[in-house]
Amino acid sequence: AHEVGDVAPRSFLRRRLPALALIVVLVGGAVAAAALLPGSDDGSADDAFYTPPDPLPEGAPGLIIRNERVEDPPPGSAAYRILYHSRGLDGRSVARSALVFVSARAAPSNGRSVVALMHGTIGVAPRCAVSRADTSFDDLDGLARFIAAGYAVVVPDLEGLVEAGEYPYLVGDAAAHAALDGVRATQRLQGAAASERFVAWGVGRGGQAALFTAQEAASYAPELELAGVAAGAPMANLGRLIATSAGTPAGDVMAAYILSTWSRAFAQLRLDEILTAPGRRVVAQVASLCVPLDHGRIGPALGNRYVALAYRTKAPWNGGPWQKLLAGNSPGAKTIAVPVIVTQGIDDTFVRPTSTARFVRYLCGRGTTVQYRPSAKVAHGDLGEKTAPYVSKWIARRFAGETARSTC
Repeated sequence: AHEVGDVAPRSFLRRRLPALALIVVLVGGAVAAAALLPGSDDGSADDAFYTPPDPLPEGAPGLIIRNERVEDPPPGSAAYRILYHSRGLDGRSVARSALVFVSARAAPSNGRSVVALMHGTIGVAPRCAVSRADTSFDDLDGLARFIAAGYAVVVPDLEGLVEAGEYPYLVGDAAAHAALDGVRATQRLQGAAASERFVAWGVGRGGQAALFTAQEAASYAPELELAGVAAGAPMANLGRLIATSAGTPAGDVMAAYILSTWSRAFAQLRLDEILTAPGRRVVAQVASLCVPLDHGRIGPALGNRYVALAYRTKAPWNGGPWQKLLAGNSPGAKTIAVPVIVTQGIDDTFVRPTSTARFVRYLCGRGTTVQYRPSAKVAHGDLGEKTAPYVSKWIARRFAGETARSTC
């Protein structure tokens, strides 16, 4: 049996970190979480909640395994951690985790609309999960506005998973399954009164995840009603992004996360064929660290420029299975049939405005209704915060059924 039962609420602390260059570039819409002390464990206090039944019984995607209330939620809401059924890359049943926020406003007669809020790059170790972190709710872009509007908000753990390596970093279908099954789970959460209507929203890595959620919704979760997708500076061309960010701390961390998780998920990828032994050690160490929990340890882990990510010959990204997988996990292969808004900071040096503008033109060419909104004097790290007021209004219009404006 899979019963939803509340247990004693657990504290969800609110602490902020000073903005560091690496964090600002990589997080881009993720939770800015509190730093763990060096040598801290993998969150053993949370293990009882996050450890699924063994063996995991079969369950319909979105079926809740357990939940618990979170103390001190944002004003006007109740907050929960949930563990729920989803589908792995091989189709088998797996356990996923998420945060859910439910507005205290009375639900409309046709149920609450749902926002799937997709976090940015945070890390790929289990303890990196957003739902595990002591963090600030204020850093979930648009959350307060969504709560005030009466919505339910689900924040699925895209990385930092219950089953480490099961859903690799930047694998689009994996993120889409996490989001779509998270929306299904929100519908099943007692007291949420959530409807089948939802939108997906995220920045950077979260933008890529939101776009894949839109691509997969009709086939993976046809009973849900996707009203629109909002993507800020999305990682839309992974091959180009790796090339333009190579040699930077943010680019090296992104590459390390990809190398570590993809080599475990895809049998055709072998690190010993492309990386030197010192390079493999760097990848393993960086993959054990979280952004921004371990902000003081990531730089030293990258090490000397001549050691970090040392390839045996040339970088693997330009050919073979790596290139094919990068292309396959760049959004745009499937037509998105719902309205899309894409935001972009003109001062973004990570996901560059020219790359995003090129992606928008591609979507327009495929017949998608796209509104493109570039913002002057906005960088990658503050894009979510700066554009949340406008994005939240755009989302409200989609839920109201208004016709979307296009800039194509």
